[in-house]
Amino acid sequence: MARNFSKVLLLTANVGSIFEDPEKLLPIWLREFLSTVTNLEPDFLAIHCQEVGGKNYEESMQHVNKFLKMLLASEEMRPYDRARVFLDEDFTAVEKFTALGSLYFIHHTVKIVEIFDFHDKKFVPVEGKEVLSGNIEHVRIKKGEIRQRFLSRLCLV
Repeated sequence: MARNFSKVLLLTANVGSIFEDPEKLLPIWLREFLSTVTNLEPDFLAIHCQEVGGKNYEESMQHVNKFLKMLLASEEMRPYDRARVFLDEDFTAVEKFTALGSLYFIHHTVKIVEIFDFHDKKFVPVEGKEVLSGNIEHVRIKKGEIRQRFLSRLCLV
């Protein structure tokens, strides 16, 4: 029987510690996260990560790629056939660096998915999986201000 609603899981996590000791902490964090995804079975999953790359960016940023590969390759994430990942990893751009990561996953049962393109000021379809990392300052679809007139039109279907 079809549902008349979408199940949404919104997470926020300070992931700095897992990149400080990835051999020990990364498997534990991923196991708990993937267990939660399996148990809740969300249609849309959004993860906001602080301190991507750890507190010591220069030494720990190298572990972010492993984290992402393990997450995307996991059996539990296979039903999510569309994804957008935004990782601010360019710690050399001191004035713009945020160490934030936003990861969005959409379950294959969700039919229509669009994301707002702040450059062209319109919604565009989300297809496939795309990872945008490093210096994301000039990415067309990323953080931006949503004007008040759009807020009344936003909803999940």
